[in-house]
Amino acid sequence: MIEFKNVSKIYPVDCAALENIDLIIQPKEFVSLAGPSGAGKSTLLRLLIREELPTEGQIFWLEQDISQLKHKEVPQLRRKIGAIFQDFKLLPNKTAYENIAFAMEAVGRSNKDIEEDVPLILRLVGLLNRAHHFPDQLSGGEKQRVAIGRALAHRPEILMADEPTGNLDLIHTWDIIRLL
Repeated sequence: MIEFKNVSKIYPVDCAALENIDLIIQPKEFVSLAGPSGAGKSTLLRLLIREELPTEGQIFWLEQDISQLKHKEVPQLRRKIGAIFQDFKLLPNKTAYENIAFAMEAVGRSNKDIEEDVPLILRLVGLLNRAHHFPDQLSGGEKQRVAIGRALAHRPEILMADEPTGNLDLIHTWDIIRLL
């Protein structure tokens, strides 16, 4: 379970991205956050992965206040979260295969696991035939599917996506929604 208790995030010059947010997300629950640009959706996700700290309030995951984690404990938290960002964050000098494999290497998966799982993940996201293409050789929808594959590669407990269908056409939007 994820719980935000009275969470606020105030940026310098008194810019309130979030004010007094209370939110509970149950295990296996699919939650969508909607709102205009600047409403604080991305900030909420950055707080969950401990990229930022709340100005006020507490954020609990499995009854642990993640804002109280020591700096050295944050990578362990992030290994349990699959994140899909609106700008994809793909490594430009790595192929689709290598981008997914890199995520698995980062969490200590064996070469055998990587060799077995990456083709399965690429098949799942419909990109097995694009495995050896670099990001600049992929369409926006294909890049997004590589990003989803990379997020799924280490079997996260939480999967979060920041505008996963932004800038995609309607057909690719439905493909991404079905994948999630």
